[in-house]
Amino acid sequence: MDLTPNLCSMAGDDAGERVLDIRPAAEFEAGHLPGAVSHPVSAPSPNTTATEHFERELPSIFLPPREVPLLVVGSSFPWIAELGPHLQGRGRAPVRVLASDKLTPETLCEKGPSSAHLWSAPPWLVDHAGFLPPPAAGPVLDLACGSGRAAVWLAARGYQVTGLDWQPEALVFGRQLAARQGVEVSWQRADLRDLKTIPAGPWSVLLNFRYLQRDLLAQLEAMLRPGGVAYVRTFRQAPGYDGHPHARHRLVADELSANFPRGRCDVLAYEKSHDPDGRPAAGIVARRRS
Repeated sequence: MDLTPNLCSMAGDDAGERVLDIRPAAEFEAGHLPGAVSHPVSAPSPNTTATEHFERELPSIFLPPREVPLLVVGSSFPWIAELGPHLQGRGRAPVRVLASDKLTPETLCEKGPSSAHLWSAPPWLVDHAGFLPPPAAGPVLDLACGSGRAAVWLAARGYQVTGLDWQPEALVFGRQLAARQGVEVSWQRADLRDLKTIPAGPWSVLLNFRYLQRDLLAQLEAMLRPGGVAYVRTFRQAPGYDGHPHARHRLVADELSANFPRGRCDVLAYEKSHDPDGRPAAGIVARRRS
């Protein structure tokens, strides 16, 4: 693969492409592309398939959203050449793989360790983080937390976070992400369809992303302490859309805001739009009045 002279200035966010460097940490610190994130991956053992190896050492929780292009920098072929097709087989956007022997000292224009990461918290939370109460205001509950990106993002900012999900595999990913970020999150398996399994709170912050359970949605206001804030964003009905999820799992018009009546809540943000994967969604940030 030819390397253009200006790769150092083009690689990374400026090109809409994130850079994953899977070389050993010492090689990364000696020189790496700008904006690169270090996540060392060892060579597969003779008794392990490449697929099994990559899924174990590079789970999706550490990667950017699937629609984001990715450049992977590795230290040797041939096994690294298998990583690009493997990642694209997991439904990712185009993945380029570049062996480090194609790099020149001029392109390795950053040195030292990096604390950056490729994964992202839900944009609805990040974009409206200014409405969060301070960590001292009380604990956070992440409902249907999935792999825990929102929970870990808040824990890294000093919040005491509990993440609930039914899928044990998702909670395993959440624990891995929290460990890599050096934060503590209380991960609990719970069937949210049984409201009695959900800690009642009161909570300073409630999160509910991409999961619609109507009886749970109706309880969120009551679970907030006065001054507490709920962040909700999930799928909605939209003309002409007939994709995933099924229509019964999509909000109808004004359903979301109706669960946070203005007499008892202040609506800080509200939006009907589309998520990056193209699915129609609606989001709200609502604060319970004192």
